[in-house]
Amino acid sequence: MKKIMIDIKNHLMTGISYALPVIIAGSLMVAVAKIIGLIVGEPNLDAFAKSDGLMNWLYLTQDVGFKIIGLMNYVLGAYVAFSIAGKKGLAAGFTAGLIASMTGSGFLGAVLGGLLAGYSSEWVGRKIRITGSASSSVPLIILPFITVGLQVVIMLLLLGDVLSWINAALMGWVQQMTEDGTSTVMLAAVLGGMICFDLGGPVNKAAWGTANVLFLSGVYLPAILVNVAIIIPPLGYAAARFLRPHNFNQTLKEAGNGAVIMGILGISEGAIPFTLRNPARLIPINVLAGALGAMTVALFKAYPIMPPLGGLYGGFTVGHPWAYFLGALVGTAVIAIGANLLVNFNDESAEENAAAPAVNEEIDIKFD
Repeated sequence: MKKIMIDIKNHLMTGISYALPVIIAGSLMVAVAKIIGLIVGEPNLDAFAKSDGLMNWLYLTQDVGFKIIGLMNYVLGAYVAFSIAGKKGLAAGFTAGLIASMTGSGFLGAVLGGLLAGYSSEWVGRKIRITGSASSSVPLIILPFITVGLQVVIMLLLLGDVLSWINAALMGWVQQMTEDGTSTVMLAAVLGGMICFDLGGPVNKAAWGTANVLFLSGVYLPAILVNVAIIIPPLGYAAARFLRPHNFNQTLKEAGNGAVIMGILGISEGAIPFTLRNPARLIPINVLAGALGAMTVALFKAYPIMPPLGGLYGGFTVGHPWAYFLGALVGTAVIAIGANLLVNFNDESAEENAAAPAVNEEIDIKFD
């Protein structure tokens, strides 16, 4: 049973990994159009749907971006199925995404439909065999007929309304939580701390996955909280390296230079070389920094104005961008100060001492 759950999780993450570039591409289109609109003093591009010139181009760019984001259910359902059954699962997987969009079951319907599509396609491909001249009918006719038919019967006729209701209730609950100040701060603390706990490990991925599930369903605030937490550890250690350079050896000084770029881009793994120096002391610092940074964003009420982008520049895609940057600054300061107080990153004596016995052991002692 444990293996089955692990396999399902891996298939889900594969589907998300294929869906996210599509979502990010759409988000970038929307963000570019929105930001240019704000620069020229026109925050509402919908008013230019039937006009001409630059503003109409911006509206069309925004519209294309939102339509790309609308492909999410299709891509997710198809590539969850693809992860299980390969290309023979794609037809039923795309059908799963279509039904999820039609019924309003959203992410939940796309995932469950994708799993059904993948496992049914794998079973049909393994169990049904036709030899002779009609053998080509299995992948071209029989397999899609059975697997797509199952999607229509199960995901549309039997479960469509139920999944739609569950998805609406879940999204409503999360949306209510994001509108309640106290709940939002608690959510920020949990997500921010989890993101910074293991820097790309399973706890980090659990928080990241939760935020992206909600992102894919149109609930953007958790993604904002996660995005700001991701940039904190690398920027924090980069700041620590420049704040007190004599506390860092040459290797970590160079890593600190790279951590600046990784922090701006939103790659939390840039903090790993520093954290490994003394995990017992630095992991709590990382968790505290991530939690405080995300809580700051929540307390000062940053809010989504478009699908948010990750990285430091993601602050320009949220309302109250100063709250986003302040949260990043708070978290960065916690690590920059705390790490320097608790750990000597310039201490290479342990490495030298570890090598010393090997040198001593090579001394020859001769008895005449």
